[in-house]
Amino acid sequence: MKLFATMIAGASLMAMMLPLPAAAETTLNLTFLANQNDEDYDGAMVFKNYVETNTNGSVKVDVFAGAQLCGSAVECFESLKAGVVDIYNGTAGGAAVIYPPIQALDIPYLFSSDRVVMDVLRGPLEQQIRERVLEATNNEIMLLAIGQTGGWRGIGTTKKQVKTPADMAGLKIRTIESPIQQTLVRNMGASPTPLPFSEVYTGLTTGVIDGSLNSISDIVSANLNEQIKYLTLERNAYMTNMWYIGNTKFQSLTEEEKTVVLDGAHLFADVTFGVQPSKELAAYQAFRDSGGTIYIPTKEETAEFKKQADPVREWYLGQYGEEGKEFLAIIEDDIKQASDKIAAANQAAIANQ
Repeated sequence: MKLFATMIAGASLMAMMLPLPAAAETTLNLTFLANQNDEDYDGAMVFKNYVETNTNGSVKVDVFAGAQLCGSAVECFESLKAGVVDIYNGTAGGAAVIYPPIQALDIPYLFSSDRVVMDVLRGPLEQQIRERVLEATNNEIMLLAIGQTGGWRGIGTTKKQVKTPADMAGLKIRTIESPIQQTLVRNMGASPTPLPFSEVYTGLTTGVIDGSLNSISDIVSANLNEQIKYLTLERNAYMTNMWYIGNTKFQSLTEEEKTVVLDGAHLFADVTFGVQPSKELAAYQAFRDSGGTIYIPTKEETAEFKKQADPVREWYLGQYGEEGKEFLAIIEDDIKQASDKIAAANQAAIANQ
C-alpha cells in the first residue's frame, strides 16, 4: 500500500509538471439557419476542429445550428455587425441585404456546370466580393470563403409537373426575399410568394403556395417531399454560400490565428462542395420513395427556360446601374475563362485516347 501511495503521488506530481492545454483567448460564435443534417453543419464541424487544433486552443469555435442565435438573413447580419454572432453564412439572395449587387450570382441559368461554377467561386471573384462587402458595410463584415449550400435549385410543385415555363402559369411559387427569384417566377406566369424557409412546409400543406424553388436536399431535409410530388431539374440557379466574419473580431486575432481561420474557412467551403453531391444521392432516392417524380427537361425545353434569363438580366442591370454592370461583367468574364479552360482540358484529355 505504501508503494502504491508513493506511485500515485509521483504520478500526480508528474501530471502537475506537464504543460496544460492553452486556454481559449478568443471564442468565435458560428451560426447558420439550417439544421444538423445540412452540409453547413458538416463543414462547420470540420472548421471548428481545424481552427481549435491549429491554434492550439487559443481560438475556440462554438457552433449554433438551426437559427439559435438569429432567425433570418437580415437579423443574422445585424447580429454579425453587433458582435452577437461572429461567423454567419448567406446565399446570394440572403447577402443582398448587405450588398445588393451580389444578386448577380442568382441570375437564372448563369452557370453551365458544377465544374465551371466551382472554378469561378474558387478564383479571383472571392477577393472581388470581399472588397465590395467590406466597402458596403463600412469595414464591419468580411468574406471568409465561398462554398455552396444545396447545389442546384429546381422547381418543386404539388399539383402538376412543370416541363416548360408555360406550365408555371397560375401557380403560387415560394421564393426567398429576392427580387431576382421573384422576377423569374413572375416572368413565367406564376405568382411569387416570399416565405421564410421555416414556413414553407406549412405553406405547402395549407395551399398558400403550390411549390417552391429549392434543391433536392433542401426539399428532403425539411420533409417538403411529403407535399411536393414533382421536381423539375432545370437548374435555374446554383446555391452559392458565402461565409462572413465580423471584421472587428477578425482583426482582433493574431496574424497566425487569422491565417488559420482563413485556411479553415476554405476547408469548410471545400467540404460543402464535396458533401452536397453525396447527400443528393440519398435525397433523390427518398424523394422517389415518397412518391415523387423527377423530370429533366429536353434541350428544347431547357432553351425555353433559359430565355427567361434575358429579362431578369435586364432588370438587374437597370436596378443596380454601373456597379451592377461592372460586377456582372466580372462574373461573366470569369465564367468564360473557366469554361474555355475546362473545354481545352477536356479536349486535351480526349485527344490522348
